[in-house]
Amino acid sequence: MKLMNATRKGDEKRRLKEGKRKEEEHNGKGKIPVRKGILSTVLEKAEENKEALKYVALFLAFCVAFYLVYYFLTLRGSLTLLKNTTASILGAVLSFGGADVVVNGAALSVNGFGLEVIDECTAVFSSIVYSACVLAYPTTLKNKGWGIAFGVPSLYAINILRLIVLALVGVSYPGMFEFVHVYLWQASFIIFVVVIFLAWLHFLSTRKNLC
Repeated sequence: MKLMNATRKGDEKRRLKEGKRKEEEHNGKGKIPVRKGILSTVLEKAEENKEALKYVALFLAFCVAFYLVYYFLTLRGSLTLLKNTTASILGAVLSFGGADVVVNGAALSVNGFGLEVIDECTAVFSSIVYSACVLAYPTTLKNKGWGIAFGVPSLYAINILRLIVLALVGVSYPGMFEFVHVYLWQASFIIFVVVIFLAWLHFLSTRKNLC
């Protein structure tokens, strides 16, 4: 009798172990397809958006390259000429409008209100972003050249207009200067970059339809 009970208990233990092993195998097998499914889904999405991913990668690469060039030029002091030129153009426009302007290098005084043109005031950063957008776009070198030739001067002209507005705000409402400079115009300049880029894309589509 004791022997039979021991045998039954041994059989029950073996059945439990066997059941547990099968359950573990089942669970283990169930995890592999899930992981494979996630990986295959990611690869499929990447394949579907291959062109977009390629554009983003090229855009970032051009941005890094341009910023390295900018950093190198900054170390050499080569951007001083650009800042001085921007200050001179701004001073000339304001003087033509009747303001009392004194220009000294990159610094200027407008009716007693002092301004200094720094790197951010030359449209160099917005031009880098815009140029990277154009160069990364899949089109001919000629079209890219037209895009940069049109966009960069446009951004510089808008930047001069921005500086004129800032100078007038500084002279008339000095308490508003920081708000207009930091929040209003910097955010608006991002919009200008997008608008000019979209205008170039519209030019490309029009040119394609004409051809």
